[in-house]
Amino acid sequence: MARRRRRGCINKRRFLTFGLLGLGLCTLFLPTEVKILRMQGELRQLQREEKALLQKQKEMKERVRFYSSDAYVEEAARRDLGLVKPGEVPVLPAVPGRVQPPPKILNDKPYGD
Repeated sequence: MARRRRRGCINKRRFLTFGLLGLGLCTLFLPTEVKILRMQGELRQLQREEKALLQKQKEMKERVRFYSSDAYVEEAARRDLGLVKPGEVPVLPAVPGRVQPPPKILNDKPYGD
């Protein structure tokens, strides 16, 4: 019987020793695991931001390409400057309550060009 008690006591000591060792290891590695989880969250957030910025960059490149095109330059010249191509007759929008003179056409050139 003395041996059984001794074995039981040894088993309890081993269990206690391994339990304390495990608890110590958890205590050592837990802050590292928490830091890893936090950094993974930050990484996911940064990846989302990168994706959004890449999409915005793509849209801006498309806008630059459009504003650099001949079609936009022609549209802006017509809209902002009122320019027309040779042989075209400009159409002016009506203004309520105001009479506008007809466009001046000299020698088939709009506005004396």
